[in-house]
Amino acid sequence: MWPLRASPAHFQPSQPQDKDRADGERLAMSPSLPILLGQVLCLGQVILTQEGALPRPSISAEPGAVILWGQPVTIVCRGPAEAETFRLAWEDGSNYTDQKILPQRPPHETEARFPITRVSDDTARHYYCRYHKNSSWSEHSEFLELVVTGGPDEIFPLPTEAGSQTVPTSWNYTVVNCVRMGLAGVVLLILVVILAEAWHSQHRSQHGPHGAHQTD
Repeated sequence: MWPLRASPAHFQPSQPQDKDRADGERLAMSPSLPILLGQVLCLGQVILTQEGALPRPSISAEPGAVILWGQPVTIVCRGPAEAETFRLAWEDGSNYTDQKILPQRPPHETEARFPITRVSDDTARHYYCRYHKNSSWSEHSEFLELVVTGGPDEIFPLPTEAGSQTVPTSWNYTVVNCVRMGLAGVVLLILVVILAEAWHSQHRSQHGPHGAHQTD
């Protein structure tokens, strides 16, 4: 009696259809690459939108952006309400100054003032402002170019009354010199008159006795 042998049908390999079906199920359970890329792009757009949600501040200079050397100027930064801190910085960001903001009126706008007591060649730069609100910084403002004219050895215009134009100091010096020359001329004229009177008196005193002798 021959021993029993296992039927070859019990050792048949799995069909290719079953393997493809399993791979398809695994792919269906995991997100595809295009979906992941789309989610990343959407998240980045949301982050950029949140960062750019704060409006840009404005920047200006008082009394103006062109200042004489040694004169004072104030840089003014303005932003929306509830701004917590304003920052004034150089164009390259190497130097900046922060100023915390107190509640102001009108409530829809805040302002920070950065005074410069004496402008010089070192302060002649490009400046920009930005502000901090709700744990984020706003975009920076447009650049303000501060122009410093003149120098420490030059003559600057003198301030005049309100509403009138400034008069150059050189012109003032010319007027002063003319006044001095006029006064000197008057003094010289007075001296000439005094000398002439003295000479005339002396001349009469010398010829007085001679004229009297001739009369006798």
